Amino acid sequence: MTGAYRIRTISGTVSTDDIIPGKYKHASADPAALAPHVFENYLPGYAATLREGDALWSDSIFGIGSSREQAATSLLAAGVKVVIAPNFGRIFYRNAWNIGLRLIEIDRIQSADLDGEEITVDWDAGTATGSFGRHDFARPPKRLMDIIEAGGLINWILANRVERPVAPAAE
Repeated sequence: MTGAYRIRTISGTVSTDDIIPGKYKHASADPAALAPHVFENYLPGYAATLREGDALWSDSIFGIGSSREQAATSLLAAGVKVVIAPNFGRIFYRNAWNIGLRLIEIDRIQSADLDGEEITVDWDAGTATGSFGRHDFARPPKRLMDIIEAGGLINWILANRVERPVAPAAE
């Protein structure tokens, strides 16, 4: 599986509070309503520059802090399909994959010159290529890619659940 994405760069340590400010956490359950507010305090106006099929390229740890699932869902709703960073906050990592947002860990490289460039990701080979050259990354486990293909963890569970016979009630 291969995908091409437009790179959008972001610099510095990014917390889930930076992704979606806490004041919006309970404002709506609809990720599309939260999408215009991504990075509102961290990078005012940045949300308006995102479009469907973008890849965020971060030069530092991404998604640290709270367990706020809205951080991942609002990015996906804003059009971000992939986040590339040297490492991720553990809870953000699971939330992202569970809702269908792909993550790639690539060691620190300068990202400032990459804004607007195209990146091609070969998920099966574990390679990312672009004007920056080629970078290898650990291929996501098959189960994570299956979750992406299903449209998220809930859809994957529904598609893979096993009907078990119900034991007769004891009399």
